[in-house]
Amino acid sequence: MLVNTASARHLTTIELAQFDRSPYDALAVSFEDAYDPAPVLTTRTMQTQMTGWKNATRKSIWPWVYLNRMIGANAAEGNSLAQVPHFQKFQGLDLDGRAGAQRDFLAIWRNALQLAKSTGAPGIVCDLEFYNNYKAYEIPELARMTAATPDRLEDQLRLLGRKMAAAAAQEYPGATLWFLFTGFTRPEFRVVDGQPYYLAATYIVEGLLEEIRERRLPLHVVSGGEVGLGYCHASIENLRQAIEKRAVAFSPLLEKYAGILDLAGTITLWSDRSAKKNWVSKGACGDSSAATVEDLVPYMEVLFRTYRYNWIYGSPNAGYFAFRAESAPRFDAAIARARKLAFAQPEASSSKNF
Repeated sequence: MLVNTASARHLTTIELAQFDRSPYDALAVSFEDAYDPAPVLTTRTMQTQMTGWKNATRKSIWPWVYLNRMIGANAAEGNSLAQVPHFQKFQGLDLDGRAGAQRDFLAIWRNALQLAKSTGAPGIVCDLEFYNNYKAYEIPELARMTAATPDRLEDQLRLLGRKMAAAAAQEYPGATLWFLFTGFTRPEFRVVDGQPYYLAATYIVEGLLEEIRERRLPLHVVSGGEVGLGYCHASIENLRQAIEKRAVAFSPLLEKYAGILDLAGTITLWSDRSAKKNWVSKGACGDSSAATVEDLVPYMEVLFRTYRYNWIYGSPNAGYFAFRAESAPRFDAAIARARKLAFAQPEASSSKNF
């Protein structure tokens, strides 16, 4: 799957036709972006936006849903996109539903599932990133913002996940719910007075998985790896080690939620070192021994051999413009090469997750 912040309101049939020539199987598309406070779009409206798309691409279009709709702004972080009345009506997360933001999010979630079902997409993509307020990831900080106890917050977050699972089973039995990350590899994201806490988002997925398991709901969950695996690695060996470490961390969860939970691989690609900007020029991305997208072929090959599900983050900060004829073919050739190598020379998966 290609994930590159594609927006339905800006996506053109020419861009989709370019994407159709790629080796990807699917594209994640948002119909309401992370900072959109406008009234919730109906499924019919979204279907209308997709008119003509089938003539441009045969690939699957997965609706992309952002949790950010129900996350309050944090002025201290200086995000101007969050400085609108909708995000200032409440603190932290609208877990009690009083601000109406949780209602909106669940409506968007339901509508996305209805759209996926009606268009034949296997499922939806869910982005749990707290774009409006990164401090709210921390349960103790979120407790301060909402005047709730940590235990109460964990229960409320799990309840939200249960609501999401119930709604998904009602709207689209058999759907795949692909989360870009779940955070289960960060059991001690924040420790206060000896008490470890996951990312707040992780408790949402925990509740969702429990609801699916307990009620035997016909749903499939994919953990994307943005947190547990990461987009970049200094070397092939570093990537293999990250895969193994993640497999160990997820082993009890994959056993507990057998038949429900799978892992996905992820990576970001760059044309060459000179194209790297902002976050791609830093950390593991900046330090990677791979100088070009061609050098990243072995990395993709490892991922494709290991995981049934994989998503590539196509970022302009890496010189990757997947809808442009002057950029896409070079990346498409590298991805196709990696797929051919992975499937032509299968090897045992290092993390038995599908």
